[in-house]
Amino acid sequence: MKRNLIIATVTTAALLTGGTAAAFASSGDDEAPQAVKTTTVTAEQALKAVSPHGTVVSLDLEDKAWDVEVVTKDGKIQEWNVDAKTAKATQDTDQDDSDD
Repeated sequence: MKRNLIIATVTTAALLTGGTAAAFASSGDDEAPQAVKTTTVTAEQALKAVSPHGTVVSLDLEDKAWDVEVVTKDGKIQEWNVDAKTAKATQDTDQDDSDD
């Protein structure tokens, strides 16, 4: 039941991300329109790219990549980057592991 709630929350966030990107484009922020223009990978595609690695709990568009946080089957948190043009997922190995 809890997993279904997490999946529903992430799906809702993914659907709302498109509206957030449009809001950034009209906010007057000089960097946001560039990020929106260079993004060809949707939030849904970013989710699909990392879903084999665990349950997605966070998804943010940063510069030229989607930053995705995943909880693995053994309960560990991993951070992944999904290229906003190619949808290639790479694990962020620079994360701090001090909270294990």
